[in-house]
Amino acid sequence: MKGKLFLILLLAVAAAGGYFYFTGLINFNEPKVIFEKKPEYLGSGTELVFKVVDDKPGLNQVKVYLIQNKNIKVLEDTDFPEGFREKEYRLEIDARKYGLREGKAQISIVVQDSSLLKNTKNITYDVKVDLTPPTLSILSSPAGIMNGGTGFVFYRTSSDVVKTGVRVGDLEFNCYNGIVENKNIYGCAFPYPYYWSRKKSIVVFAIDRAGNKTSHALMYYFKRKKYRRSVITITDEFIETKVKPLSDKEFDDPAQLFKYVNVDVRKRNEDLIHSITSKVSIKKPLFRRNFLQLKNSKMLGGFADYRKYRYRGRIIKGADAYHKGMDFASIKNAPVQAAEDGKVVFTGFIGIYGNSIIIEHGLGVFTLYSHLAEIHVNEGDEVSRGQEIGLTDTTGLAVGDHLHFGVLVQGLEVHPIEWLDRHWLKTRFLDEYKRIKTIYGGQ
Repeated sequence: MKGKLFLILLLAVAAAGGYFYFTGLINFNEPKVIFEKKPEYLGSGTELVFKVVDDKPGLNQVKVYLIQNKNIKVLEDTDFPEGFREKEYRLEIDARKYGLREGKAQISIVVQDSSLLKNTKNITYDVKVDLTPPTLSILSSPAGIMNGGTGFVFYRTSSDVVKTGVRVGDLEFNCYNGIVENKNIYGCAFPYPYYWSRKKSIVVFAIDRAGNKTSHALMYYFKRKKYRRSVITITDEFIETKVKPLSDKEFDDPAQLFKYVNVDVRKRNEDLIHSITSKVSIKKPLFRRNFLQLKNSKMLGGFADYRKYRYRGRIIKGADAYHKGMDFASIKNAPVQAAEDGKVVFTGFIGIYGNSIIIEHGLGVFTLYSHLAEIHVNEGDEVSRGQEIGLTDTTGLAVGDHLHFGVLVQGLEVHPIEWLDRHWLKTRFLDEYKRIKTIYGGQ
């Protein structure tokens, strides 16, 4: 009888042990701490990003400490449901707020699982506390700018800067070094949105490796430009021959078909254009003169023209759109020239824009050529100012033979009229760039 009882107890213990092992309640493995990137410096805006993982039985608590003479608790997280296995943390650490001084310190991360053994992973490593913000000196900035215009800024920073740029309202644009020999000199072209009718703040900022930030607001005069508003009549012939071929959906109502193409398809097309022109691969400006207009041409459509559309005597509600370039017409199938030196970054069909070419000119500046009959260049080609790149036509959502010419700066359309103006480009950019190069080196 005793033997049977012992056997039963032994089996019960084995079963319990198996259960505990299977569920992970008895587990000898420590949790894991995985870093996105270990920060080497602590400043006023350091981001600590890491993930904690425990496969069995799950997490129990996570603590984070800053250590400098004493332990300072930054985080204590014990809110884990049973079996919770993984969590990511993004902690903004302001070393000044926690009373740290410049010099050596440590970050300690302690992770404990929920097993009976309370396995604990403790990672402690050295960091340097840096509370000194980077230096930033404005060398040149725009005296004035209009909605739909382009601004230029040059400035000097300290060598510890890891991120810098310019904020226009709630939009952020990149600035670049390497445009002159001195690598601490940054510059950029930046757009001011055509759809803003009021003055917004323009702020240049620089962030160092410790997250310390310096910023300077630019003083400038804002010139509000009032753009044209117009109503365009849509015919059945236009819907049948131009609109319907661009739609990937069927509509019984021609007005709704036009609305879909002019709003939804247009957005997809412009999202592609914006994506291409947001990727800056050429930092140094290749433009040395004003951009070329299509030879012997007249302007048909203006920039930022806000258009409503009428069909069979009624306005098509919700089909409104901005015209984000300038239309130039000459002869049928007129030769199209590259506006300035640059590199072809796109050739192909873009829906309502038809056959199109996009050329990058450096410093975030691009030109767009649309509604073409033929394209005479390939992606990756380097082109020269005045070089023939295609022929005009009516491809896409175009009626008469013309060129849609657009200028985009870091992914946003700007008014081409400035870039066609020799005096504007000379006084706003070329003279200042020449001066900066004379002081800080450059060809």
